[in-house]
Amino acid sequence: MPSLFLKDELVEKAPAVVGFEVIRYIRASGKKRISIFDVVDHFKREKWFSFNAFMYGVTFLYAVGLLEFEEPYLVAIDAD
Repeated sequence: MPSLFLKDELVEKAPAVVGFEVIRYIRASGKKRISIFDVVDHFKREKWFSFNAFMYGVTFLYAVGLLEFEEPYLVAIDAD
């Protein structure tokens, strides 16, 4: 079974770190819902960005209940 965190990968690419960056960007935009295309466009120039890192980060946010999907939008859920 693959590990969520690998000891030989960059910390910046870890799902929890990428998820934090994504949710921080969504909340900083002042909107609760934002197009996934806008999010990818914002992060595609970052050093850590890759399709796998982004998808694992978004999946992590969904798994912990901080993000929902309304195609093609990402919806930030307020944590209690």
